[in-house]
Amino acid sequence: KRQKKEKGKKKAKKRSKKRKHDSKQNDNDDEADMSDGEDSDEESDEQRLKRLKVMRDEERKRREREERERQALAMSVERFAIPEVLFRPSDIGMNCGGIVEAIVESINACDDIYRAAMYNNVLLVGGNATIPGFRERVESELRKLAPTNYPVRVYLPDDPVSFAWEGAVQFSQQDGFQKQFSIDRVSWEAMKKAGKDQSGIWGERMNNIVRK
Repeated sequence: KRQKKEKGKKKAKKRSKKRKHDSKQNDNDDEADMSDGEDSDEESDEQRLKRLKVMRDEERKRREREERERQALAMSVERFAIPEVLFRPSDIGMNCGGIVEAIVESINACDDIYRAAMYNNVLLVGGNATIPGFRERVESELRKLAPTNYPVRVYLPDDPVSFAWEGAVQFSQQDGFQKQFSIDRVSWEAMKKAGKDQSGIWGERMNNIVRK
Protein backbone atom coordinates (compact mmCIF):
# COMPACT_ATOMS: atom_id res chain seq x y z
CA LYS A 1 0.00 0.00 0.00
CA ARG A 2 2.81 2.38 0.89
CA GLN A 3 4.51 1.76 -2.47
CA LYS A 4 1.25 2.40 -4.34
CA LYS A 5 0.77 5.71 -2.46
CA GLU A 6 4.33 6.78 -3.32
CA LYS A 7 3.81 5.90 -7.00
CA GLY A 8 0.53 7.85 -6.98
CA LYS A 9 2.25 10.93 -5.51
CA LYS A 10 5.01 10.78 -8.16
CA LYS A 11 2.41 10.60 -10.97
CA ALA A 12 0.49 13.52 -9.48
CA LYS A 13 3.68 15.61 -9.33
CA LYS A 14 4.48 14.82 -12.98
CA ARG A 15 0.95 15.81 -14.04
CA SER A 16 1.19 19.04 -12.07
CA LYS A 17 4.57 19.92 -13.65
CA LYS A 18 3.17 19.18 -17.11
CA ARG A 19 0.15 21.42 -16.53
CA LYS A 20 2.40 24.25 -15.37
CA HIS A 21 4.62 23.85 -18.44
CA ASP A 22 1.65 23.85 -20.82
CA SER A 23 0.15 26.89 -19.13
CA LYS A 24 3.42 28.79 -19.40
CA GLN A 25 3.73 27.85 -23.08
CA ASN A 26 0.20 29.07 -23.78
CA ASP A 27 0.93 32.37 -22.08
CA ASN A 28 4.02 32.82 -24.24
CA ASP A 29 1.99 32.07 -27.39
CA ASP A 30 -0.66 34.59 -26.39
CA GLU A 31 2.00 37.25 -25.87
CA ALA A 32 3.47 36.50 -29.31
CA ASP A 33 0.05 36.74 -30.94
CA MET A 34 -0.60 40.07 -29.30
CA SER A 35 2.73 41.40 -30.43
CA ASP A 36 1.93 40.44 -34.05
CA GLY A 37 -1.70 41.61 -34.05
CA GLU A 38 -2.95 44.91 -35.31
CA ASP A 39 -4.51 45.93 -32.01
CA SER A 40 -1.61 45.13 -29.74
CA ASP A 41 -1.51 47.13 -26.50
CA GLU A 42 2.22 47.60 -26.97
CA GLU A 43 1.74 49.36 -30.35
CA SER A 44 2.46 53.06 -30.07
CA ASP A 45 0.32 55.76 -31.65
CA GLU A 46 3.05 56.45 -34.20
CA GLN A 47 3.24 52.78 -35.20
CA ARG A 48 -0.54 52.56 -35.46
CA LEU A 49 -0.73 55.64 -37.69
CA LYS A 50 2.07 54.30 -39.87
CA ARG A 51 0.31 50.97 -40.22
CA LEU A 52 -2.98 52.63 -41.12
CA LYS A 53 -1.23 54.80 -43.70
CA VAL A 54 0.29 51.72 -45.34
CA MET A 55 -3.10 50.01 -45.43
CA ARG A 56 -4.72 53.11 -46.92
CA ASP A 57 -2.04 53.34 -49.63
CA GLU A 58 -2.44 49.68 -50.51
CA GLU A 59 -6.23 50.11 -50.81
CA ARG A 60 -5.79 53.18 -53.02
CA LYS A 61 -3.37 51.30 -55.31
CA ARG A 62 -5.79 48.36 -55.51
CA ARG A 63 -8.65 50.63 -56.56
CA GLU A 64 -6.49 52.39 -59.16
CA ARG A 65 -5.41 49.03 -60.57
CA GLU A 66 -9.02 47.85 -60.81
CA GLU A 67 -10.01 51.11 -62.51
CA ARG A 68 -7.27 50.67 -65.12
CA GLU A 69 -8.17 47.03 -65.78
CA ARG A 70 -11.91 47.61 -65.94
CA GLN A 71 -13.22 47.38 -69.50
CA ALA A 72 -16.49 49.23 -69.25
CA LEU A 73 -17.70 51.93 -71.63
CA ALA A 74 -20.62 54.10 -70.62
CA MET A 75 -22.85 54.86 -73.61
CA SER A 76 -25.95 56.97 -74.12
CA VAL A 77 -26.92 58.29 -77.58
CA GLU A 78 -23.96 56.40 -79.08
CA ARG A 79 -26.10 53.27 -79.07
CA PHE A 80 -28.26 54.87 -81.76
CA ALA A 81 -25.85 57.29 -83.42
CA ILE A 82 -23.20 54.69 -84.30
CA PRO A 83 -25.54 52.23 -86.10
CA GLU A 84 -27.13 55.20 -87.88
CA VAL A 85 -23.81 55.85 -89.64
CA LEU A 86 -24.34 52.62 -91.58
CA PHE A 87 -27.39 54.21 -93.20
CA ARG A 88 -26.23 57.83 -93.27
CA PRO A 89 -22.42 58.10 -93.56
CA SER A 90 -22.82 61.84 -94.18
CA ASP A 91 -23.42 62.23 -90.42
CA ILE A 92 -19.67 61.81 -89.92
CA GLY A 93 -18.61 63.66 -93.05
CA MET A 94 -18.30 60.72 -95.43
CA ASN A 95 -19.40 61.53 -98.98
CA CYS A 96 -20.92 58.18 -99.89
CA GLY A 97 -24.17 56.27 -99.76
CA GLY A 98 -25.33 54.07 -96.94
CA ILE A 99 -25.76 50.32 -96.84
CA VAL A 100 -29.13 50.41 -98.62
CA GLU A 101 -27.75 52.50 -101.48
CA ALA A 102 -24.85 50.05 -101.74
CA ILE A 103 -27.30 47.15 -102.13
CA VAL A 104 -29.15 48.98 -104.89
CA GLU A 105 -25.89 49.77 -106.73
CA SER A 106 -24.79 46.13 -106.50
CA ILE A 107 -28.10 44.87 -107.92
CA ASN A 108 -28.12 47.45 -110.71
CA ALA A 109 -24.63 46.34 -111.74
CA CYS A 110 -26.06 42.94 -112.70
CA ASP A 111 -28.04 42.05 -115.79
CA ASP A 112 -31.70 43.07 -115.85
CA ILE A 113 -32.96 39.49 -115.83
CA TYR A 114 -31.42 38.88 -112.37
CA ARG A 115 -32.48 42.06 -110.57
CA ALA A 116 -36.00 41.03 -109.55
CA ALA A 117 -34.68 37.81 -108.02
CA MET A 118 -31.94 39.69 -106.18
CA TYR A 119 -34.34 42.20 -104.60
CA ASN A 120 -36.32 39.21 -103.44
CA ASN A 121 -33.28 37.48 -101.91
CA VAL A 122 -31.25 39.95 -99.84
CA LEU A 123 -29.26 38.17 -97.13
CA LEU A 124 -27.74 40.01 -94.14
CA VAL A 125 -24.54 38.60 -92.63
CA GLY A 126 -21.90 39.87 -90.22
CA GLY A 127 -21.96 41.28 -86.72
CA ASN A 128 -23.84 44.46 -87.69
CA ALA A 129 -26.81 42.32 -88.71
CA THR A 130 -27.37 41.47 -85.02
CA ILE A 131 -28.25 45.10 -84.18
CA PRO A 132 -31.89 45.16 -83.00
CA GLY A 133 -34.23 46.29 -85.79
CA PHE A 134 -31.46 46.21 -88.42
CA ARG A 135 -33.26 43.84 -90.81
CA GLU A 136 -36.53 45.78 -90.61
CA ARG A 137 -34.73 49.07 -91.28
CA VAL A 138 -32.89 47.68 -94.32
CA GLU A 139 -36.04 46.16 -95.77
CA SER A 140 -38.07 49.32 -95.23
CA GLU A 141 -35.53 51.63 -96.90
CA LEU A 142 -34.78 49.17 -99.68
CA ARG A 143 -38.48 49.00 -100.51
CA LYS A 144 -38.46 52.78 -101.11
CA LEU A 145 -35.58 52.56 -103.61
CA ALA A 146 -36.53 49.36 -105.44
CA PRO A 147 -38.83 49.36 -108.49
CA THR A 148 -42.45 49.13 -107.41
CA ASN A 149 -43.06 45.96 -109.42
CA TYR A 150 -40.21 44.08 -107.65
CA PRO A 151 -40.95 42.25 -104.40
CA VAL A 152 -38.40 42.98 -101.65
CA ARG A 153 -37.44 40.44 -99.00
CA VAL A 154 -34.54 40.67 -96.56
CA TYR A 155 -33.42 37.51 -94.73
CA LEU A 156 -31.60 37.30 -91.42
CA PRO A 157 -30.07 33.88 -90.59
CA ASP A 158 -29.99 32.49 -87.06
CA ASP A 159 -26.25 33.16 -86.80
CA PRO A 160 -25.34 35.99 -89.20
CA VAL A 161 -21.80 36.19 -87.82
CA SER A 162 -20.68 32.77 -89.09
CA PHE A 163 -23.24 32.26 -91.86
CA ALA A 164 -20.99 33.51 -94.69
CA TRP A 165 -18.10 31.33 -93.50
CA GLU A 166 -20.34 28.25 -93.32
CA GLY A 167 -21.57 28.94 -96.85
CA ALA A 168 -18.00 29.25 -98.12
CA VAL A 169 -17.13 25.92 -96.50
CA GLN A 170 -20.02 24.18 -98.22
CA PHE A 171 -19.12 25.81 -101.54
CA SER A 172 -15.48 24.71 -101.29
CA GLN A 173 -16.53 21.11 -100.63
CA GLN A 174 -18.20 20.77 -104.02
CA ASP A 175 -16.76 18.28 -106.50
CA GLY A 176 -14.26 19.93 -108.82
CA PHE A 177 -13.97 23.12 -106.75
CA GLN A 178 -10.17 23.26 -106.79
CA LYS A 179 -9.98 22.62 -110.53
CA GLN A 180 -12.56 25.26 -111.41
CA PHE A 181 -12.04 28.00 -108.84
CA SER A 182 -8.35 27.82 -107.93
CA ILE A 183 -5.01 28.37 -109.66
CA ASP A 184 -1.73 26.75 -108.70
CA ARG A 185 1.28 28.92 -107.96
CA VAL A 186 3.21 28.01 -111.14
CA SER A 187 0.28 28.93 -113.41
CA TRP A 188 -0.33 32.13 -111.47
CA GLU A 189 3.27 33.30 -111.80
CA ALA A 190 3.32 32.38 -115.50
CA MET A 191 0.20 34.49 -116.12
CA LYS A 192 1.71 37.40 -114.19
CA LYS A 193 4.88 37.22 -116.30
CA ALA A 194 2.70 37.25 -119.41
CA GLY A 195 1.44 40.69 -118.33
CA LYS A 196 -1.98 39.72 -117.00
CA ASP A 197 -3.26 41.45 -113.90
CA GLN A 198 -5.36 39.84 -111.18
CA SER A 199 -8.72 40.83 -112.65
CA GLY A 200 -7.65 39.55 -116.07
CA ILE A 201 -6.55 36.20 -114.68
CA TRP A 202 -9.75 35.55 -112.77
CA GLY A 203 -11.91 37.04 -115.53
CA GLU A 204 -10.48 34.57 -118.02
CA ARG A 205 -10.97 31.71 -115.61
CA MET A 206 -14.61 32.61 -114.92
CA ASN A 207 -15.34 33.02 -118.67
CA ASN A 208 -14.02 29.53 -119.25
CA ILE A 209 -16.29 28.17 -116.53
CA VAL A 210 -19.35 29.94 -118.03
CA ARG A 211 -18.61 28.54 -121.50
CA LYS A 212 -18.45 25.03 -120.08
